[in-house]
Amino acid sequence: MRQTLLQEPGAFYFTAVAPMRYLVLLAPFLAAFIALTMRTRTQALVVLFMYLSVEGLLKLLSGYHPVVHIGMDITLIAVVGLWVAGAFAARETYLPRVPFIIVLTLHVLWVMLLVFSPYTASVFVGIASWKVHITMIPLYFVGYVVAADEDAPRVFMRGLTVFWCFAFLVTVIQYTGGPGGPFDLGEVYMQRLSGYHDWRPFGTTALPGGEAVFAFIALPFALSLVLRGDYRLSDPWILITILGSLVVFFISGGRQMFLGSLIVVLTMVALQVSRGRGRALLVFLGLLIAVAGSWIVVNEYVQPAADRAIAQADVPEIWRQRNAVERFEELLDTRVYRTARAGGVRLITDRIKAYPFGAGLGRTGSAAAAFEDELTKSPLGSVIQQRFGFADNFYAAMLVETGVPGTILLTTVLFGLLLLAVRLSRRARSVADSAFGALVAGYLVAIVVTSWGSQPLLANPTQAFFWLLGGMMARRYHTAVSDATEEEATVVADPVPAPA
Repeated sequence: MRQTLLQEPGAFYFTAVAPMRYLVLLAPFLAAFIALTMRTRTQALVVLFMYLSVEGLLKLLSGYHPVVHIGMDITLIAVVGLWVAGAFAARETYLPRVPFIIVLTLHVLWVMLLVFSPYTASVFVGIASWKVHITMIPLYFVGYVVAADEDAPRVFMRGLTVFWCFAFLVTVIQYTGGPGGPFDLGEVYMQRLSGYHDWRPFGTTALPGGEAVFAFIALPFALSLVLRGDYRLSDPWILITILGSLVVFFISGGRQMFLGSLIVVLTMVALQVSRGRGRALLVFLGLLIAVAGSWIVVNEYVQPAADRAIAQADVPEIWRQRNAVERFEELLDTRVYRTARAGGVRLITDRIKAYPFGAGLGRTGSAAAAFEDELTKSPLGSVIQQRFGFADNFYAAMLVETGVPGTILLTTVLFGLLLLAVRLSRRARSVADSAFGALVAGYLVAIVVTSWGSQPLLANPTQAFFWLLGGMMARRYHTAVSDATEEEATVVADPVPAPA
């Protein structure tokens, strides 16, 4: 049996450094403290999302301790709570005029009301499910506030892409080292890999291949920084981010994340080309070269190193016969697209007919696993959980949790923000604002598409980025498009009188 860093599966302590457990529990509070010491709120957001990037790893190290499990929620509530307290102290008690505030308020009120639904297992389960539906929404308002500074999107994206370069390096080292190599957590990883047919790295996340989720965001961020004119494509950090994202896609088996990122990029390029900015085509051409180059590097160097490590490790025999990189070759098979995530319409219609106002909060996502015993305690709850407890479809999952009203309200916000993002990209005079609008539009289009086969708005990190980028984009839209249009209309309607 190979050596492990943990004494037993899911253990909360390290073999050699038992006091490390206290540091893991302190991580959310430490992140909040560091964020509050930053000079600007945008820099504070970078710290919060750095923590989010490693939260999965911290969950594994803590054995999914409740404090770490809701670490991002604790960090966000602490930071935003102190900001709000400071605003009250300064008698700045008004809410930002964010778009869709009425729809969003109705959505929050509806979710709160569902805590008392007869189908919700208990009040505690209902409130705990707010982690999935409500606690990240403050990022929408924070994003709107910080984006009053036109440079805020650049600072945020640049800070995170540099950080992710190191996370991607850890992922590659972990993959090439194989089970038992550097950054391996032993049985903790093996338990979660038991249902997989190949070896996949965890990176800084809690799932095999989970780093691909951050690559899905990092690649468009890097390209957006180039399209905005902030950096050149030859910038070292930009190149490392792009190549690192692509390599992580390949070794993680993250086909859906790769396709989602491709949707973001294609949308960005299309919107920029429609504005007559041919530079977007050159950037896309550079990306294609990077894809080809990274694919060669993975097949010639990365994968052979991983194969050698796996050959010497105590692993299932099928891991020696298959690898995550081969999954990408299936993208050329049209049958993959015809059969993947089939039956989505039936999932949706079945839930609408059975429970039009929802089958109770907490029945999908992480809450379902945490409260499985309580959800299935009654005969009715057991039947509901068996029939509707899991669906790899955002719309079906939302219908189970919040019914038709909640699904319509959140979907309205999603498509409304998408419309604003397209308008920002099409109408903003600033190249930076236009490119940022294209980025957010692409991100939202990808969410709409991938929602058919996953639950991006019911889990982090996708959910957190959705609310923050949506708020930033809304502010840039009001500043660069809406307010500018009103000023032009005022000038036309009330021209300066000619001198006597």
